[in-house]
Amino acid sequence: MAIFQYAVISSILHDEPQKKQLLSVFEDKLQRFGGELHTLESNMIHPRNSELPLFMLVLTGGTESEAMSLISRERMLDLRMPIVLLAHPSHNSLPACLEILAKVKQEGGKGLILQADSSGAFDAEELEDIIAVCKSRITMRSCQIGVIGRPSDWLIASSQDLHAAMNSWGVRLVEIPLEELVRNIEEIRSSSCGVPVIEDFQEKAEFYAESSNDDILKSIQILQALRILVDKYRLSSLTLRCFDLILKDRSTGCLALSQLADEGIDAGCEGDIPSIIGLSWIRSLTGQIGWMANPSHIIAKKGEDSAEMLIAHCTAPRSILSRYALRSHFESGLGVAISGILPKEEVTLFRIGGKYLDKLWYSPARIIASPRDEGLCRTQALINLPNEKAQELLINPLGNHIVMVRGNWTRRISISAQL
Repeated sequence: MAIFQYAVISSILHDEPQKKQLLSVFEDKLQRFGGELHTLESNMIHPRNSELPLFMLVLTGGTESEAMSLISRERMLDLRMPIVLLAHPSHNSLPACLEILAKVKQEGGKGLILQADSSGAFDAEELEDIIAVCKSRITMRSCQIGVIGRPSDWLIASSQDLHAAMNSWGVRLVEIPLEELVRNIEEIRSSSCGVPVIEDFQEKAEFYAESSNDDILKSIQILQALRILVDKYRLSSLTLRCFDLILKDRSTGCLALSQLADEGIDAGCEGDIPSIIGLSWIRSLTGQIGWMANPSHIIAKKGEDSAEMLIAHCTAPRSILSRYALRSHFESGLGVAISGILPKEEVTLFRIGGKYLDKLWYSPARIIASPRDEGLCRTQALINLPNEKAQELLINPLGNHIVMVRGNWTRRISISAQL
């Protein structure tokens, strides 16, 4: 099954047998990576699939204008798609790529050159990451994010508008009044059919404290009400102004948001726009579920190599935890929240931000402990990270939440930032 397409760009000065011989060096290798040839003739054998990234194999020099014509025809700059140029060491391939990429950047686009070695082989890991980044861009263009209620009042740097989200990430924000969610909850509670109870919430928990069975039921009703909105608005993810539920319903969305994330619908709290875009993006980029959390304490000393950070929140997806308990929401003492233990492993931390959502901070890190401090949100992770990255976060913060994802994805994120 093809996961990307590639177009071959070559000069008319080279005869066909020569070009076919040169192309044969690369074809099998690209096909093994999931590449499919996109022919440029009018009677094309493989028509363009807009759901797949399109790369350009620059076979020879003298192809700069042809490459720019293809870029224009496919609207790659308009769609803000990365321009990936595949080069090799002969026939002036690299000089042509340098000229093409220079022109792309003059036109406001972004791209990179991936060079083959003398045998025609490309770096496997780098090509895999580039394919993932380009596929992620396509996925994000079809992403519909529900914003249920306005961003919380304290998110003064994290409430960017619809235009910033669309222009920077290609995502569509769908504004949904909180009152519609509340009506759904009320209708579910008044229905004689009731709501299916997910029993494994309690069965798989280490312990169950502070909250009652009624609190569990209310949380599941909130989950069902959110699922109705997901279906109605065809949402791929959502963020919820959750603290208003405390005032209106004396319950919280913590358990519902955790479960939605495990069901494939990334779910953030407090109406935080950059965080829900980040959660959606990291899943599209890595296939992994992210967790949105507060940096509660950063210990970063000048002159040292590493620093420590404690992050915490009440909505961790259960699938990223080694075990968990069910407790009340930290600030209010109401509802049901996840109090989880995270495995000691490599993770990646990142944060999207800026007025136009065009800033990015990221860092490799490692979980070294999962405390259960009573003075913080219920799921907590003590994390080791490079000191310089912790200093960056303190000196140039992008907001009050960060996203954590399991595994070291910094190289892939670095490529995405470049593109």
